[in-house]
Amino acid sequence: MADDVGELIERLALWRTGDGGYDEVSLRERAIVTLQERGPEVVPVLVDRLDALLADHAAHLERVGAVTAVWDAWYEEGDALVDEHGVGRVFELERYRTVPSDSLPQREPRDEHYQDPYDLKQGLVEALRRIGDDRAAPVFGRALRDRACILHAATALRGTHLDGAVLALLDAAAGIEPDDMAFPEVLRALEHYGATMAQVRARFEAESRPQARVSLMHVMKKLPGDGSGRPADGEIGDALVFLAMSRSATDRYGPLRALKALGTLDPLDASPGEAGDARDPWAPGFGGAVMDAPPPAAAVHAAIVLAAHGKPPGHDGELRRRLRHMAENAPSAARAVTAVLARGPRAADAELELALRLALRLRPDRVAEHLPLLRALHGLTSYPPGRSGALRALWRDGMLFVLMLHEDPALRAEARAVFDDVAEPADRERFAEYEALRPGTWGRLMRRFKRG
Repeated sequence: MADDVGELIERLALWRTGDGGYDEVSLRERAIVTLQERGPEVVPVLVDRLDALLADHAAHLERVGAVTAVWDAWYEEGDALVDEHGVGRVFELERYRTVPSDSLPQREPRDEHYQDPYDLKQGLVEALRRIGDDRAAPVFGRALRDRACILHAATALRGTHLDGAVLALLDAAAGIEPDDMAFPEVLRALEHYGATMAQVRARFEAESRPQARVSLMHVMKKLPGDGSGRPADGEIGDALVFLAMSRSATDRYGPLRALKALGTLDPLDASPGEAGDARDPWAPGFGGAVMDAPPPAAAVHAAIVLAAHGKPPGHDGELRRRLRHMAENAPSAARAVTAVLARGPRAADAELELALRLALRLRPDRVAEHLPLLRALHGLTSYPPGRSGALRALWRDGMLFVLMLHEDPALRAEARAVFDDVAEPADRERFAEYEALRPGTWGRLMRRFKRG
């Protein structure tokens, strides 16, 4: 009997059919029918197996999360040390680290090649739902913590009763995106259990994760009622800015559209149709290339202001990390950084400090608008709180030297004027060496020599 049930349980993972056409029944379906015929006696066995799988997956995520947290802290500390001591001294930074590089933890072998048995977990939930025994209600609640099981568990909960189901369902809603196929099923289950706006609002207020706050906002928008207690859209503005800084273009269009609808984004961008625009990427005439575009400068500017003031709470460190990535790779970041720097003394000190740190990561050969950035940095050299940071940015990676030899005569002239204003004797010697050694100099000297 036990062996037979065990074999039927394993078949619950086999939901696919072969080539027998639409009328073919999967092995999962056959196993569920057989288990239904066995009756309530199989319920404890199914519950125990599902509990074991849920616990194993949760333990895997906890172990991997602990390792990832150490690595994230190591990267974060490294970025801060590079900002402080310079990228050229990266190998000398080890002595400043609180987490030595040679002590970084590694994933355990069992986690390295772990495969989530989500098919089997989903099959177990479905089998228990079809059997219809109320003893399965608690395990349905626990299954809501497993992302792979949310849809099936939320459906199953509408056929039974679980004390505390509303809180479990709200936790599940907070763990998925509003466009997840499980989201409508969670909403239906919340309505079934009579969730109130006050309950959702309390869960929303207690949440700090940006994606979770957006998801819970969607719950409040969709939940039936008179609307009292619903937060204003602007209350998730900081979460939307955070999500718009995602490295995945397809993941940021929803937040960008919402931010534009709220009027949150300042008009920093050159034109409404530039790469990174928040319009519908599937609209006619909207090229596929924009799907890979970075966020617009207005969104990056909003993120700088947000992160500078420690927002979103508990996630400002991650937002800073995303901004550093943008500064190194996205042309729009240069415009956003310039916009903050150009405000000079009128900018909050925290915003100015962060913008100056990001300016250190702008690559001179990739800055689309050199002149405004050059003028903003030069202006800050006469403002004591920003002088040292501005000078570091001007000298970083030879930025000022590059601009002094730029092909644009206006930019070249202005860069030389800035140089004359801020350069020390040692800087003039360094520039002379740089100019003498730049590519093409030797060839020009040889041609001049031959003509002579």
